[in-house]
Formats: sequence, structure tokens, C-alpha cells
Amino acid sequence: MVDLNLIRVFTAVIEEGSVTAAAERLKMSQPSVTQGLNRLRRASGSDLFQREGRGIVPTRAGLQLYAEIGGLPKAADAAIGRLSRFDPATSRSTFHIALTDLGQTVFLPALVPGLAAIAPYCSLDVVNLDTGTAGDVLVSGHLDLAVSSTLLGGALRTSVIRWDRYCCVAKRGRFGDRTPTFEELVSLPRVVVRGTTGHALMQSLLPPPVVGSVHLSGFAAIPGVLAASDLVAFVPEVVTAEWVARWGFEVTPLTSEEFTTPVRAHAALEPSSSATAWFVDWAIETLRAV
Repeated sequence: MVDLNLIRVFTAVIEEGSVTAAAERLKMSQPSVTQGLNRLRRASGSDLFQREGRGIVPTRAGLQLYAEIGGLPKAADAAIGRLSRFDPATSRSTFHIALTDLGQTVFLPALVPGLAAIAPYCSLDVVNLDTGTAGDVLVSGHLDLAVSSTLLGGALRTSVIRWDRYCCVAKRGRFGDRTPTFEELVSLPRVVVRGTTGHALMQSLLPPPVVGSVHLSGFAAIPGVLAASDLVAFVPEVVTAEWVARWGFEVTPLTSEEFTTPVRAHAALEPSSSATAWFVDWAIETLRAV
């Protein structure tokens, strides 16, 4: 593996046209520059420069090498600079966020256009939330933000972005003209969303599902299941307006405060870059406005 500093020396000599000028540019001594060139020559197995008068000029091999690697020092400096200085107007960063399918429905209509307006060259990579692994992935730096109603494991920065009240949803006419009691609702077969999606907290407050219940991996299929059956589902109130408008469901709010749960944004305590630090702060502010 070739030391990037040798490539810096090689590039500077070609661009400046002499060892002396390259040494001044790099703030190195001339012997150190010469030593660097010799090391690179030995590593490449080719003469990269030849003497011409009192100076040196690149050989054909040197010019070929410069064409292939001459941009590496500037690219490395730019990459390091992006870690320490982030400009949303010009950055081409990709941000990684984990959301439940319900979270994608609720939050992406705000995140996507908002990011495009303020950081037009940046991309958003959305993955399905797995509460069992998300904490570790955040700490590793492979994920910038995760949104969940449940607490995630690991040393994380956690912020409450909203509070969701849960409601019971069923097809219209399921209970006739009367309002069902809570005890009746929890005794019925229901749609249960598995815990790895982040809604396990709500399920933990309910009695175990009865015979005839259906377990799903997400929220997307719930409306179709409810419309075609007598099942009920307990879901955050934030989605019920759209579901009622489209499917005509009946909604029964759960009045107990224990069924009002926090929705949290999770991020690593130490951001992996200035881009991540910016995105986390911006996204949390944006999500709180939804």
C-alpha cells in the first residue's frame, strides 16, 4: 500500500515543475521531497522523472501515473473537509434513517421535500426500523437517525418529537350505533403489529391477543384487513383521518393517558461527521413540526 504522503510529494513535483517549488508548497525540506520520490520510484518499479538541464521532468511512466492518481490528494482533502465543514447547499451526502412503515407514511412527506429544498444534492436512504438492531447500527455510524415509540439500546441521544394517542379502528357498523367499551375492544380478535417495528409499547399495555387475531410485520396492510373482516386494530391517531376518509372506518379513542405514547428520534451521542450532526438536528426539528 502506497503512503498518500508520497502521492502528495509526487503530485506537487509535477504540478510545481521542480523539487524546490514542491518543497515550498508542502513545507518540507528538499532532501525530504527527493527521498519521497525515491521511495515512490522503488514502490512503482519505474523511473518517474528524468533529468533535463538542472531540473527534472516526468517520464512517460510518471505522466501515466499522474493521470491515474494525481487527483487523489485533492479528493482526500475534500473528503476530510466535508467531515469537518458541511454546507447543505453544495453537499452530496447521503443520509440514512430508519422508520417504521407507518413512520414512512407520516414523516417522509415532510422530510423529502424539506431536504430537497435546503440540501438539493443530498440523498435520503430509508430503511425499515428494527428496534432490536437499530441502536447498534446508530452507534456504528451506519445509520444517522431512527424514529421509534420505544427506547432503543445503546449510548444514544434520544429526543421526544411528538406524542401519539392510540385509537381502536374497525370497519363502519362493526358495533352498530353504540360505543364499545375498552374491555370489549381488547377481548376481540385484532390485528397485531410485531414488536420489532417500534410499536411494542402499545401492545404491552393490552391483554394478549385472543384466538383469531392476525399478526403483521407492518401497518400498510391493516386497512385492507379491517375492511374485509370483523377484526379491530389499535393504531396511532395520526393515521386515522386518512384511513377514515379512504375506508370509512369507525374510530374509538382510548381515553386513558397510558395509551398516549412518545415518539422518539434516536441518534448516536457523537455524530460521525458534521453532515450527520447537521442532518440529525434538522430532521428532529422538521419531524417535530409534522
